[in-house]
Amino acid sequence: MKKAIVTIAVGERYFKMFHCICQNNWMEYCDRFGYDLIVIEDKMDTSDRANSRSVAWQKLLILSQDWSSEYDRIVWVDVDVIMNSKYAYDICDGVPIEKVGAVDSYSIPTREIHRIALSRLYDRWRSSSTPFIDNLLPNQYYTNRGINGGHLNSVVQTGVMVCSPIHHRDIFENVYYGYEDEHGAEWNYEMPALSFELLQADLVHWISPRFNFTVGDIEAAFYQSSRESHLKDIYDLSIFMHFAGCAHKMPLATQFI
Repeated sequence: MKKAIVTIAVGERYFKMFHCICQNNWMEYCDRFGYDLIVIEDKMDTSDRANSRSVAWQKLLILSQDWSSEYDRIVWVDVDVIMNSKYAYDICDGVPIEKVGAVDSYSIPTREIHRIALSRLYDRWRSSSTPFIDNLLPNQYYTNRGINGGHLNSVVQTGVMVCSPIHHRDIFENVYYGYEDEHGAEWNYEMPALSFELLQADLVHWISPRFNFTVGDIEAAFYQSSRESHLKDIYDLSIFMHFAGCAHKMPLATQFI
């Protein structure tokens, strides 16, 4: 199979972040497991609608590009991820091609520990007046955002996904064009809509949380404060270390990656 890892680095901040912090460790992973690396540096949709919402939505267009038809598998990875190849394996291993491989956000690192971590994060955000949506349970993640997902018990963390242009282009496009985004970052952009649609269609194959080891969740679960040594611990356990919501900490990782 021909495979590619794809990300978007639009704007000087993300361009520099990727090329200074991510590029070398991503290339190491790609070379080890036979991936092409595609870094998109310009918006694929420049319409007024696209410009009015986060560029995060444009990950839903990667399966619609002329070049994407050349690949059997495309692995989407958010640009705020550092890859650790030391104890890694191929993210596509075991994922049926008709399924989207993804990590359950409510199981990072385990379901029970994630709930504890989420409670701690909520307490911290309340004390700092940080906007957030209280969804301690996964079904609340949907209903609190106006999506009829009260029957669902999982949430796809869309920062890392294994997908296929042949099998998943239509559903990605349907979410991109069918949902609007009129809220702040606490609504998580495309994530609730895409997660809901993928789960409703029974298209998800769960993969190891090590492929989307979200730093904020792990720190909240195991540490009282953020230190470089803690980040090293998280890195050593991860394959894809995801700085979701805390990309400002990524430069600290240059000491050990």
